[in-house]
Amino acid sequence: MNTNILALASGLSDRDLLARIAALAVREREASVELVAHLAELDTRSSLYAASGYGSLFTYCTGVLKLSEDAACNRIGAARACRRFPVLLDALASGALSLTTVRMLNPHLTSENHAAVLVRASGRSRREIEALVAELAPRPDVPASVRKLPGVTPPAPVFATPAT
Repeated sequence: MNTNILALASGLSDRDLLARIAALAVREREASVELVAHLAELDTRSSLYAASGYGSLFTYCTGVLKLSEDAACNRIGAARACRRFPVLLDALASGALSLTTVRMLNPHLTSENHAAVLVRASGRSRREIEALVAELAPRPDVPASVRKLPGVTPPAPVFATPAT
């Protein structure tokens, strides 16, 4: 059946192909938002996946839902953030924020800063989000240090004899 989809896509005009891709992207975001919202609820009902032999929501997502590890992490992180700040669901549905962005911002969002942070994060690339996260939670400078490498013996000094 999936090979038929390729045949159908190849038969579309350029204009229809672009329109279909745009419509599918909207549907994908809507489905992702719905999945994230349901995962947020499932996260509060751990006995449901535990009864099936899964010790965590992550193992449930990778085992039952067949999500990749990265996809599971993004969706679980986004689900937990959306439970705290439901407005994130609208930002995900509109495409203003990605699942990765929401997961990355989640540890740094507070009731005081979330509105301003979400405005700043809207439409930004992953690198720009990494810079925003670094600004929100700066790390202290690493102190300079010098240490001897194991197993390395410095060469013996060479003394020159005075010229006569």
